Amino acid sequence: MGNHYTLLFAKCLFTLTISYLGMVVADPTQESQHSLLYHPQPQDFPNGRLYRAYLVIQRFKNTITSDPKNVTATWTGGDICGDSAYKGFYCRALPGRGGNELTVTEVILNGFGLRAPKLEGFVDKLPDLAFFHAASNYFGGDIPCLDGLGYLYKLNVAQDMQYRTTDGPNIDFIGSGSAGTNGRKCAQATLKFSFHIKTPDFMKGWGKGIIPGVTDSKALLLNYNNLAGQLPANIGFSKLSYLALANNKLTGPIPSSISNLQDSLFEVLLLKNQLSGCLPHELGMLTKAAVIDASMNQLTGPIPSSFSCLTSVEQLNLAGNRLYGDIPDALCKLAGGGHLANLTLSGNYFTSVGPACSSLIKDGVLNVKNNCIPGLANQRQPAECAAFLSQPKTCRAASATHSACPDAAAAPASRVAKDYSSYVTYATLHQ
Repeated sequence: MGNHYTLLFAKCLFTLTISYLGMVVADPTQESQHSLLYHPQPQDFPNGRLYRAYLVIQRFKNTITSDPKNVTATWTGGDICGDSAYKGFYCRALPGRGGNELTVTEVILNGFGLRAPKLEGFVDKLPDLAFFHAASNYFGGDIPCLDGLGYLYKLNVAQDMQYRTTDGPNIDFIGSGSAGTNGRKCAQATLKFSFHIKTPDFMKGWGKGIIPGVTDSKALLLNYNNLAGQLPANIGFSKLSYLALANNKLTGPIPSSISNLQDSLFEVLLLKNQLSGCLPHELGMLTKAAVIDASMNQLTGPIPSSFSCLTSVEQLNLAGNRLYGDIPDALCKLAGGGHLANLTLSGNYFTSVGPACSSLIKDGVLNVKNNCIPGLANQRQPAECAAFLSQPKTCRAASATHSACPDAAAAPASRVAKDYSSYVTYATLHQ
């Protein structure tokens, strides 16, 4: 009798086991649902830096409210540096740290159409981040403070590229190429130029294919997002080289700390925001900048005398603001055998120009349409000028805060008009 019950129990157990296995086979989602519940642990990652990056990415992922291309579906598991996982994230080993420990150094979310309430807690929490490009998304909130992102990577261009100089910021990136990071997936953003993350051992032997000009760079490219609030007061301590924040909803003044970027900032786009306050004299300290575009904002005041220090500037656009006073002849003289190829000051309230500026107007270098300059065509109506100029002015005089140009001011060179797409930041406007 006992044997009978034992046999019956065994049959029932066997039947239950087969039934359970049958359900698993019949419903393959059981296994995938189980895997989705699994959260990688520190031991699942090659090193602690990648595990900490994983936690940052997952926190950001949980804030995303719209993902039309289902990009975040790849942001799972522990293989952040893999070829197919974590689309938009790129890794490399940092020189000088010893060994081949990978970390997240590039994030390229350009054109993904992601929507999230803010970037704070994401960009600023990836300490090894060197390159962030996220145009055409919908990120709200303030721009995060970036002073904790201290690592600078090398920006190189490969064969079939045109360039002008090998020892400064003014390199034209034209064409395309490839980039690699220790045999891992390629980090490339082709915007009429290509970013190439330099891995010295990987690139040895390329010979003349490598342009010798290398510039320590960090880029923040966030055009066409929903960024609001003010620029961080300490943005000047971030060592940025390329800053593009066009077509957002940024308000408030341009921080005076921006002068601390005088040794690193090559291009800055702030156009089509709602920036206000006096045009800061610190902007004139950016002696390595080739592009400064703060057009279509609500900036006011005279052009500071420090702008005569912008000996590297090629594109200077301050159109569509509330600037007034004289257009400094010292600024216009930068085009006389210098770099300045375009000076756009239209749509303001300037009242006079000097001889050097008059010459630039004739040459088509200086645009002063829709101002208040007597004797010139295409100016505002006198009543409109009188109404604005009669309002109280609180900004300091043009020469009130400037003493001398930084020692790093570049020597003049021949003026060359270039296509906008040949500039890193302007090229991102078309992405």
